[in-house]
Amino acid sequence: MKASVPDRICSRCILSSSFPGVQIGDDGLCNVCRSAPSIDEMAAIRDSLRDAMRAVIEANRGTSRYDCVVAYSGGKDSTFTLQLLVREYGARCLALTVDNGFLSDQALQNGHRVTSALEVDFLLFKPSPSFMNRMYRTSATTPGIHARSAITRGSAICNSCINLINNIAVLTALEKSIPTIAGGYLGGQVPKDAAVIRIDLASQLAARKSTLDKYESHFGAEARRYFDIDPELLRRSTLTHLNVINPMLTLSVSESQIIDTIHPLGWDRPADTGAQSSNCRLNDVGIVMHHRQHGFNPYTTEIAEQVRYGLMSRDEGLRRASEIPDPADVTQQAMQVGIDLNA
Repeated sequence: MKASVPDRICSRCILSSSFPGVQIGDDGLCNVCRSAPSIDEMAAIRDSLRDAMRAVIEANRGTSRYDCVVAYSGGKDSTFTLQLLVREYGARCLALTVDNGFLSDQALQNGHRVTSALEVDFLLFKPSPSFMNRMYRTSATTPGIHARSAITRGSAICNSCINLINNIAVLTALEKSIPTIAGGYLGGQVPKDAAVIRIDLASQLAARKSTLDKYESHFGAEARRYFDIDPELLRRSTLTHLNVINPMLTLSVSESQIIDTIHPLGWDRPADTGAQSSNCRLNDVGIVMHHRQHGFNPYTTEIAEQVRYGLMSRDEGLRRASEIPDPADVTQQAMQVGIDLNA
């Protein structure tokens, strides 16, 4: 029997040789760290992205009732994003929260408090619970729904939820002719080129057909209600394209700095959302399932990015990446969507 080779861990970040696509060189560095921009180079990249994002906001300012619809989960990152757009960029924002059935009561309270403090209009959308539960159950138990690369950025549960939220934001932007959509995603959660994106709506419709067909086959016909874009809505809209911005990708800010900034707005961390999330009670189920199927924490890429650029200590990063929830603590949430963690 061939002896197994022990994992090697990058001496700079926390990625190991068993992580998909990672190789550790003789110098102890992983291939991701070797190819990543230096801290100074990343600062210059962020400055450039910030200029590009500001240009998008200014070019579209005042063209609609709202400058931007913000996909607002009530969590720390989207809260920081919302206050940044309002206070630093002076954007007229519509905060859109999709209640997935597992939002912490504290997260919902945070949403009301923060939007009131910022004097931002707040829209709460709650999809059908039966559909959401079916989507989560199927996503967590059926391989191949998402691209292979997606498993390094989030659990299958989170990837499906994020895709639904993003599409609801697109539908809201079309219905209200809002030119820009903002997300609160960090480096490692989305591709690096996601800070400023221009989406041509007509070509987007054609490109998404295969994905929509896949979702319908897995989640049922009701999937079209949440993932499809009615061509008639597109025809009526005054928009031909949408701008998508992720302001957090233009910044170097630690979790403690984020919380210090948003706490005065009335934001308090929920006690029932696990170690990684600050809004969703289902998140730990996604982590448990992902770890069982792939052998690593789905937050590993995000954590590694923060360690790589000095926003988190390496020891803290290693601890967080190895912190997998006890299935016994999330049995109730798992059973709610039809997942038996003891099977």
